[in-house]
Amino acid sequence: MKNYLHLVLICFSLPILNCCSDDDSQICPQTEIASMEINKELKQFDIYGRGIDLDNDGRGHTLSLYLMTGVLQPQQDTYAITFKLPYKQTGKNIIEELHYFRVQNGTASEIDFVAQGALESNVLVNTNSCFSATFSGSVRLNGTEISIEDGIVEHSYDEPFD
Repeated sequence: MKNYLHLVLICFSLPILNCCSDDDSQICPQTEIASMEINKELKQFDIYGRGIDLDNDGRGHTLSLYLMTGVLQPQQDTYAITFKLPYKQTGKNIIEELHYFRVQNGTASEIDFVAQGALESNVLVNTNSCFSATFSGSVRLNGTEISIEDGIVEHSYDEPFD
């Protein structure tokens, strides 16, 4: 009887233990938002793409997430932001690139906040089905200070990565 009880306990505990994975500890955001203050002006972005690339050393993958607001025409005031970071990793300051691109009055400017400025970030969720992070930073571009404050991205992918 004792062996039978142990067998029953093992059978019921295996599915419970099996359902707990690293992704389960990261809960996908319930809202969709991509916003930040750029030089004290609140901007709302659309998330228009994502991708995963094999790292150059072949030991992991890089997640790319693409944000944009405005229309890419010279007369428009357009911003595009690209994030690059290790896929499925979370934590503080793990964003490897925040590429800033702006078109204003027919002139384009771009810079990487990580390589050429200062960026503070916290990636809260980074799974095959969603992403959530906060960030702030500053950089000098052509003698002008560009600051990003209160940046937040909460996004669930239309289809999970395989």
